[in-house]
Amino acid sequence: MSSKKPIELAGVIPFRRGEADWEFLVITSRKGHWIFPKGVISRNETPAEAARKECAEEAGVRGSILGTPVGSYQDRRRKHPCVVEMFLLQYEGETDWKEEDFRRRIWCGFDEASRRLRKEPVRELLARAVELLEQHPLP
Repeated sequence: MSSKKPIELAGVIPFRRGEADWEFLVITSRKGHWIFPKGVISRNETPAEAARKECAEEAGVRGSILGTPVGSYQDRRRKHPCVVEMFLLQYEGETDWKEEDFRRRIWCGFDEASRRLRKEPVRELLARAVELLEQHPLP
């Protein structure tokens, strides 16, 4: 096990109300796997600010962070351990995005999003996000 201090990342689970139920935005990683937007937290930003910024850059989506983190999971980035803190992001609109040329994005329901996401801890956080949305109805 590495003794390196984990890199701190922040990400979002973007959501909106669809015609039938909640919809979630998943995007492709640089390797083509389906993920949620996330990135490294800079020294001068909070985890929530970093998460919102990454969503705009990686997915072209603007929104508001709701409440406290949904949870976190352990990951690796270039063989270095990471901890990713995940937030709910309520969709507010689209924006130009830097990474449009090499990322795909799709809005889908819980079942499809869960199928697309490879990592079990990320699927668990998606399930937790649904629980939170059901417990605390939005205006």
